[in-house]
Amino acid sequence: MRKILTIAFALLLIQTARAQEKDTLEVTKIGDKYFVIVDHKAPDTTKYQPIDHHRKFDSHFMVAGLTTIGFNHQIISNTSGGIVTKHKTNNIGDADNFEFSPMLLWRHGDKFLLEFEPSFTAGGLGVNWADVSYFVTPGVIIRAGYLVLPFGTYSKRLAAGWINKLGYDPISATSTGVGSDWGIELSGGAQAGKMKINYDISLSNGFNLGADGQVSNPGLSGNTNMAKTVCARFGWLPLANSSLEIGVSGLYSRAGLDTGANRNVSTIMGAADVQYIYAKKPIQITFKGQYNMAYVTNHNYTNPSDSTGATTYAFKNFSQGYYAMLGLRPVVDNKVLRNFELAGRISQYSTPAGSAWENHVRQIDVGIDYWINWRTVVKLCYENLLQSNPYNGTIGVSDNKTLSHIIQVQFSIQL
Repeated sequence: MRKILTIAFALLLIQTARAQEKDTLEVTKIGDKYFVIVDHKAPDTTKYQPIDHHRKFDSHFMVAGLTTIGFNHQIISNTSGGIVTKHKTNNIGDADNFEFSPMLLWRHGDKFLLEFEPSFTAGGLGVNWADVSYFVTPGVIIRAGYLVLPFGTYSKRLAAGWINKLGYDPISATSTGVGSDWGIELSGGAQAGKMKINYDISLSNGFNLGADGQVSNPGLSGNTNMAKTVCARFGWLPLANSSLEIGVSGLYSRAGLDTGANRNVSTIMGAADVQYIYAKKPIQITFKGQYNMAYVTNHNYTNPSDSTGATTYAFKNFSQGYYAMLGLRPVVDNKVLRNFELAGRISQYSTPAGSAWENHVRQIDVGIDYWINWRTVVKLCYENLLQSNPYNGTIGVSDNKTLSHIIQVQFSIQL
């Protein structure tokens, strides 16, 4: 039946070709495949064309994506004003344990690619990105639409559940607030001797400055000023086998309104990342890490302890954080043992000291993964998460500390 359908498709291709090109084509079988003879006089290497070979400017559609589902058990202790309260939670498929993100890809000819990835989580339906890419030449791509901004590597490369070796995201990488935004982008890479380099530069909407001094990426909601954000990452792979990559990122945006006292307030962000993979019997070692910082230029903010809004206060608006992840996997002949991987990660993040939203977070994760195949994994993880908000009498903030112990089981697959 399959051969009959294949021959029928080939005959249909011939009829179409005759109608469009007024040329007589023939079908021949070589091995288990059928080919169209495109030129009787051509050399044997160019004489035959597979019947599934696409013509220039053909369009092709594909669906990929990912799914993550999990269960977690939490024991949370909160200390405020010397009073300790505890409670437990059990969740299946909450915002941290469920995601369904089909990725729709439509290639229009050889130069254009349309990408759209909606995402359904326990928080509702959203959009990760939606853009169109134009392949100018090898190593140069122009992209426009709703983009993941190229700040660091985690959000753009490592956040998918089947790539992240642990159940939760590192708090330092997800607290930057960069995310996705409307814009245009230039990306690509090149060979430099035995080394390689890559680049990613974007221009998007300006960031927004909150009344308390926090800046945010406008994303789908749109920015509140006329400014634009410039963001870029440059990567260097110094080894011939590309096992090591070192990257630096930068971002600049005016965040204040176009008029008013905060019109000159800007945000400057920077990041450095490293990835290294060593694989040789008897072990594979994976290391990934990133440091990032964010600075907002000086400005006075309304004192939250003054209900009249008449007094202001100032602080050094500087946040920083880092994460470091290590994975160990045996490189052995045993078909079961070689599918296990141990992973551990530490992450810390601190928001500006003296601000109303001062927060210090320490996150420790350990886990054991079982890889069903290269894109399907089951994880058993433990997380210790400590968050503290120091006392600040000037602005009426009391001390608060939250300690969470979390056990998580998660299944992730790339479709």
